[in-house]
Amino acid sequence: MFPLIYGGDAPNKTGGYDESKSRYCSLGTLDRNLVEGKIVVCDFQTDVTEAIVAGAAGTILQGDDFRDVAYNTPIAASYLTLHDGSEVETYLNSTRRPRGTILKTIVEKNELAPSVAFFSSRGPNAITSDILTVNCIV
Repeated sequence: MFPLIYGGDAPNKTGGYDESKSRYCSLGTLDRNLVEGKIVVCDFQTDVTEAIVAGAAGTILQGDDFRDVAYNTPIAASYLTLHDGSEVETYLNSTRRPRGTILKTIVEKNELAPSVAFFSSRGPNAITSDILTVNCIV
């Protein structure tokens, strides 16, 4: 279990930032002393660089952009919709010591599982509907 902290509650005041900036967890905005070893909840951000620099154990990022894109992060990260993120904020405000769990990723190799070819895409073509594209499973 790790303590949770909202980015807006951990501004880097010596760097000249307040909660209106630190809530986004942009580079340089978080106070390392407040964030280190905790899971940081950030608004509208897809970059976890500041959380890493500040020593966070993980991040919870909330926003409604690009829900179908997978991001690769070097620390544990969850991407939530604004609705789901508001539930996390409600939890943060409902207890004096909010905590969260980071579960280890389990990767299983299944030789029989199909995979989508790298050149596959959904059709029809966005520029001209005369070109059909097909999802290729290999």
